[in-house]
Amino acid sequence: MSKETKQVDILIVGGGPVGLFAANMAVRSGLTIRIIDIEAEPQHWGRGDWLHGRTLEILDFTGLNTDLLNTGSKVDALAVHHQLPPRNHTATAGRTSIDFVPDSIVTKYKYEAISYNQFLHLLCVGQHITESNFQHTLSENGIQVERPVTVSQFIREEGEDYPILATLKNKKNHATEKVRAKYLLGCDGAHSSIRQQLGIEYEGRGSKQNCGVLDALVQTNFPDRKSISFVRGPFGSHACLFPRENNLTRVMVELPSDDRDRNQIPLETVQSEARRALLPHRVEFLAVMWWTVYSVGQHVANRYTDWMNEEEEGNDNNNIPRVFLCGDACHSQSPTLGQGLNTGIGDVFNLMWKIAMVNCGLAKSNLLSTYETERRPIAQKVIAIDRLVSGNDLKDEPLMSLINENQEFTTGFGISYASTALSSSLPSRKLRIGDRAPDFKVVAYNTGKKARLYDLWRTKHNWCFHLLILAGDLTHTAERVSQALETFKDKEWSWLQIHLITTTTQRGIIDSSPSIINKQALLIDKINQTQCHSGYNVKDEDVPAAVIIRPDLHIGWMGQFSLSMEDWLADNINLDFQGWNVS
Repeated sequence: MSKETKQVDILIVGGGPVGLFAANMAVRSGLTIRIIDIEAEPQHWGRGDWLHGRTLEILDFTGLNTDLLNTGSKVDALAVHHQLPPRNHTATAGRTSIDFVPDSIVTKYKYEAISYNQFLHLLCVGQHITESNFQHTLSENGIQVERPVTVSQFIREEGEDYPILATLKNKKNHATEKVRAKYLLGCDGAHSSIRQQLGIEYEGRGSKQNCGVLDALVQTNFPDRKSISFVRGPFGSHACLFPRENNLTRVMVELPSDDRDRNQIPLETVQSEARRALLPHRVEFLAVMWWTVYSVGQHVANRYTDWMNEEEEGNDNNNIPRVFLCGDACHSQSPTLGQGLNTGIGDVFNLMWKIAMVNCGLAKSNLLSTYETERRPIAQKVIAIDRLVSGNDLKDEPLMSLINENQEFTTGFGISYASTALSSSLPSRKLRIGDRAPDFKVVAYNTGKKARLYDLWRTKHNWCFHLLILAGDLTHTAERVSQALETFKDKEWSWLQIHLITTTTQRGIIDSSPSIINKQALLIDKINQTQCHSGYNVKDEDVPAAVIIRPDLHIGWMGQFSLSMEDWLADNINLDFQGWNVS
């Protein structure tokens, strides 16, 4: 290897929100990175602007959402409007609406307690603001997106500690540079060069249906400016409009079918079709900040990584994926329900903890293969829903029915890895292994203050698992809980944090419990009829249970104390985990 060849842990290709989020997660993990983008400048307007509740939850957990929440427009409802032709006095215009995150999602598991969630809305904010927010955090660590730079080619050389050898090319001055990396992330969009160089097929279909989209300052007497409004126009045309930051409005409109290439359709056509769809209401475009015309289509990559020989995959570093596709590089769909950016953030959040733990030897290398097995089915479902909704004729009941049926999934709260390799094959119950870990409020015993579980699980730097010991009533469980805690005595594991939660509220019982029970860190579950225990399927407060929370806030294991929990950790984590030895 020449002395000029630099080394990094991860080379990230693509400086959009998905690539920038990946860069932040890598830096948080202590990994060295470089991030490049083919464009000479960052995005200034347009593109993805919906941040769903689960994405907001992830950004809150990782400390990346503060400026976004202060800037974006919060939307609580989605509505369908039927417009009538002017001077039509024989029919009635209609409006049907639903909450964007209905109560049925919050109370999904049908227990009396409610999973605490502060993001029961959609945030509409420009992609350029999201990117700027992510870049600001990177800049604090001295990292900038290198522009306009692309990977002209890369190869994988086995036997090297940094097996990816990539040639970078500056599109402005044509300078080239070779870089070695342990991993390469292709976050470079639907026309991904990384995907193409890997020869991975982008399976799916496009259509001849063109749609226009624009961000503008508008003046209108349309009455529903604060909702996501799907509009069925009086002459059969369809539109969607919703509020954005700084009094902007995004307008999307279906364009008439013709033989024109989308690049030949002018802004005036998009504006006139929007006016037509909103009749009899008026709309004037005072200033257009950005606009484009896109063709509706849905695609998913047939592979998410560079590794195909799964039968030979093992713990040999030569037999693991090294190149990963994220975001639009591995899936794309129409913007109808705003899934693209959110699915991309979910891809990265699923992947980065796995890379970080494998890289430092905490997890077995075959953990990396679960990225594709967990995330590709999610993209396939996103696309299946998008085909149904984007092809709908905006008839009240069918569209609302489709949205209602899939709203838990599209908001992100219902995304589950229940049938994947990292999820134990227990029978389905209220809450399943692989589901999003519910967030509840508990009370700290030593201070009497309320705290969210997600806040307690937040760490500044390292990914880690969280072990919830749901002790129930310590009057009956203190001995078994003490035996379990002996397992961890004198061990300092950065990858595992333990949280002991009891339903006991009597100070005398708690104070007289064995000394190994740390009273300073003890949490009391006494809100809404012991909601935390109920939410995690603990029905008998006399039998302690345990839940393992993965670093990406999904459930890895749950049940009573047993060796199966030890087996799960042993199968996925390399560190020596002593048995529970609890009878």
